[in-house]
Amino acid sequence: MLHQQLLQQQLAAQSNKSLFNELPHHIISTLDNMAFGIAQKENLDTFDVKQKLVANINRLAKDKFDYLVDQMELLIYKSANDEEINDKSVEKDFVTFLVRLYY
Repeated sequence: MLHQQLLQQQLAAQSNKSLFNELPHHIISTLDNMAFGIAQKENLDTFDVKQKLVANINRLAKDKFDYLVDQMELLIYKSANDEEINDKSVEKDFVTFLVRLYY
């Protein structure tokens, strides 16, 4: 199973197609804002944080990319409807997933 996931990631990385550019605009904007916030908080260069994020998204296997889109849609929906976003309303696994994308 792990070997298959690694192979999928390698194939995705070799593809000229950018998965990041396939994301819906509102998700790209949200990820951009998150990258800016992380850069400010961690005293990092915003461009470097964003560049790493894009590279990591472009390496995702199809199932992980779909997971990102689904969870970001849910997060944006909650935010747009003034629902509280905290450790109880967001899956811990998704938070870990996002952290890995940025770092």
